[in-house]
Amino acid sequence: MATTDRLHSFRIRASRDDLDRWARAARAAGLPRTTWLRSLAADASAGTRHPAQLADEIRALRRELSACGNNLNQIAHSLNAGGHANPEAAIEHLGGLMSGLTAFLADAHAPRKKGGSRRSKVAR
Repeated sequence: MATTDRLHSFRIRASRDDLDRWARAARAAGLPRTTWLRSLAADASAGTRHPAQLADEIRALRRELSACGNNLNQIAHSLNAGGHANPEAAIEHLGGLMSGLTAFLADAHAPRKKGGSRRSKVAR
């Protein structure tokens, strides 16, 4: 049997809705609820990801997505006016943007390992 230094526990009050949300989030992360909660507490106590930092990253991502949307509208306007384009290249570029967004969101929700790193590294 493996030994552990986790000899202490504590109780918190939570609503049924909170418990259900936490259970769903833990399942989505592929972790037991206690492990998921412990990773959140470890992140908060280590100061590895301040909520304001995450909010700044999300705002920057929204600006970038907005710029992509503006570019897409300009392309559509040009095509509707009789311009020519390579639709395969546009679709490939949009696929790359969506992959980057998916990776960012997965990284933002991934629990951290002991020591503060994410489970997987995301190319930035």
